[in-house]
Amino acid sequence: MLTEEEKFRFDLQGFLVLPNVLTRAQCETLSQLADSAWPPQPDDGAFRRREAVSRWGSEFLNLIDHPQVLPYLVELIGPRLRADHDYCIFMQPGAPGLPIHGGPMRYESDHWYHYHDGMMRNGLMVATWALNDVGPDDGGFICIPGSHKTNFIQAVPKAVLRQETRPDYVVQPQLRAGDVLIFTEALIHGTATWQGSQERRTLLYKYSPPHSSWARVPYNLVDYPNASPQQQRLMAPASVEDHAKVIDPAED
Repeated sequence: MLTEEEKFRFDLQGFLVLPNVLTRAQCETLSQLADSAWPPQPDDGAFRRREAVSRWGSEFLNLIDHPQVLPYLVELIGPRLRADHDYCIFMQPGAPGLPIHGGPMRYESDHWYHYHDGMMRNGLMVATWALNDVGPDDGGFICIPGSHKTNFIQAVPKAVLRQETRPDYVVQPQLRAGDVLIFTEALIHGTATWQGSQERRTLLYKYSPPHSSWARVPYNLVDYPNASPQQQRLMAPASVEDHAKVIDPAED
C-alpha cells in the first residue's frame, strides 16, 4: 500500500514514480519480444503506436496485475477497478510528441480526482512502463504537477498546450529502465519530442473504476486463454452490479 509520503506525493502531484519494478534484463526481454510480435517496417515513421500489447504473450499480460503496481491502483481507484485498455508508444530520436491534454472533469467527466476522509479516488488512470532510461531533457512524458486539482484549466495558454513554449510549471520526470510512472488522467499531461539517444519504448496500461470505460470495445477473454482468474476479473466489461470483481492484490 501507499506510504504516507507516497500519499502526500500523489495528492500533491497527480503522479508517482515506482522505481525498479522491472530489472534491465526484463526490459530488454520485453523489447525483444515486442520486436518479434511487431517487427519494425521501413515506412513506420519515427512515432509508432500499437494497441493491445497484452496480447503479445504472458510477459506482457502479467504486467496488467503486477504485484508491485496493482496495490497502488487498488488504493487509488478502488477494489473493483478494471483494466480498460493497453498499448505501446515507440519513438525514434527526433520523433514529435503529442499535444498537452487531459485535466480534471474533461471528456464527459471520465478524468477526475477526489479526496474524502483520508481516501483518494480517481477516474481513468495509467501505469506507464519505461523500458529504457529517460534523462532530464530526453522528452517523452510531460505534465503539469498538481493540475489534477486545478480550478482554472481553461487558463492554460494554447501555446503551452501545443508545446510552442514550455513554462516552468510543465515538467518532464526522469525515469530509469524498469520504473513505472502511474498518473491520473485528471492530470494535464502530454508527450514531448523525443531527444534521447535510443528509441523510447513505453508500455501503457490504463484502468478505470467499475462503472466507466474509455475503450469502445472491452477486452475479449477469448484472446486471453491463459489469463488468471484475477486477470479475467480485471478485464471484465464495465458494470456497477458485478460484485464478483473485487480485486485482492494479495490473491495471486
